[in-house]
Amino acid sequence: ENPLPGGVEGVFVDAKEFEEPNDEGPIQSSTLLSPTKVNTGNENAVVSPSPSCCSLDYSCFSLSEEDTAGKNDPLLADNDLAVGQPQEEVTGEVTLVVPWLVERSDRDMLYGGNVFENMEEQEVFIRQWLSDDAGMPIEAEELKILFYPARYHKYYNSIFALGDICDLIPNNTADVCILEEPEHLNWYRAPGSSSWTTKFCHCVGVIHTNYKAYARDHAPAGFLAAPLLAGVNSLVVQANCHKVVKLSGVLQEFVPGAEVVENVHGIREAFLKEGLRRATVEEKSGDRRGVYFIGKLLWAKGFDLLLELETYYRHKTGEYFDIDVYGSGPDEKEIKRAFNGRPSEEGNGRMLYSFMGNSRQQQPLPVNFMGRLDHSKLAGDFYSVFVNPSLTEVLCTTTAEAIAMGKWVVIPSHPSNTFFEQFPNCLMYRTQRGFVSQLKTALENDPPPLSDELARLLSWEAATMRVVTAAAISERDEARSQRINRAKEGKGLKKAISGFFNTASAKEESSSVTNHASFPATSTKPLPVQ
Repeated sequence: ENPLPGGVEGVFVDAKEFEEPNDEGPIQSSTLLSPTKVNTGNENAVVSPSPSCCSLDYSCFSLSEEDTAGKNDPLLADNDLAVGQPQEEVTGEVTLVVPWLVERSDRDMLYGGNVFENMEEQEVFIRQWLSDDAGMPIEAEELKILFYPARYHKYYNSIFALGDICDLIPNNTADVCILEEPEHLNWYRAPGSSSWTTKFCHCVGVIHTNYKAYARDHAPAGFLAAPLLAGVNSLVVQANCHKVVKLSGVLQEFVPGAEVVENVHGIREAFLKEGLRRATVEEKSGDRRGVYFIGKLLWAKGFDLLLELETYYRHKTGEYFDIDVYGSGPDEKEIKRAFNGRPSEEGNGRMLYSFMGNSRQQQPLPVNFMGRLDHSKLAGDFYSVFVNPSLTEVLCTTTAEAIAMGKWVVIPSHPSNTFFEQFPNCLMYRTQRGFVSQLKTALENDPPPLSDELARLLSWEAATMRVVTAAAISERDEARSQRINRAKEGKGLKKAISGFFNTASAKEESSSVTNHASFPATSTKPLPVQ
């Protein structure tokens, strides 16, 4: 929801210079890095190499390392995230790997009026944004940035790399890699491309988009496309990640035994400061208590559900509720037509108008489309209620930002929103009737302020610490992964043996085959694990 300006999405790499560079092949953890004990809060975990963490949207990287040489990483000093050793002993460097759209037409389509003429301009923009907007001037100066050539595909609304990204990274700096959306990054690979798990000693994939749900609900023949896409995603993630971090439990299973559900995203300090300001305001009776939504204008973001909630709210109260919508996107035109009471011109409204009746002209809803805007600009007392009915999110960043700013958040009770249940200004509903009740509560009352402990959970400092824990591979995780792999191998062997002897039995038409040590195809007894 809040990508780095400039359309940045890609790989987040912890790259360090070793004392003895090796340009002949990928660096292996067994030769250069020794396992490190990491206190994860519950038990000691053994990881190789030492753990790395990264705040993906705002480039707050941190790592703890051994047997490496390099200059001090200011991000460690700022966040005090060195694990198991004094801060002054931590060295290393961080590289952010992001796409450069080689075609000017792609940049015009994706960035609109903010078009970069070359990679140098985009790098200046990124560093200036980190320094000024994100409040990270030291990180903006010290962070290394590497671009890879890419193209923007309008049909998929996605960026895809041209060539093998791994080839751009020297072997002697390939230590730890954090892949944002590893499935997306590996859908299209150049022939002969290197695997991320062979290139890097430790590769962590952070998954935060529910592509399976998008395919099921919005792709042509979604009932066929969704399981196919899920299978492809699982294969490419397993092939390119040692550990997988899913932002919420709504996502499919990718790597059994090597994945964990954890919110490793944080929000900017500006949102937390706004929450502190609102908490100190004693008189809020003059607040407008306005309702708003902010996000990309896609049907998949729940606008069809918002239409239904408007109608049900009017059924119960006699009037629609006003809401301001901020954002832009590919479905903007059709969404505006729907809220203005007009059917889709192109017929792709997906039954969004059935609840309105069969008339082709209906009453416009009190929804104002305000255009694209940074969420931090909505600080203040003008809005006090954030509504987000989406069921396709994995973990919505704008919801976290609204909670941090001290606003009411009205969201459905859904696995993607489990993390937000602990906050007192989060109002969750299970039915349309529950939504009406929760929205009326929000419109008639002031939201409670967050405690310091709860506010810190939303910060990047807390998020990066959660990455350290989530990215580590514990002894228990490794043992469980090995058991699962052995079980899969056992099932495959059992199936092969069963098929062989059943075929032999059919050919021989003899009962003597029962004397063999075979496993019937209908047997559910697993092979013994050695």
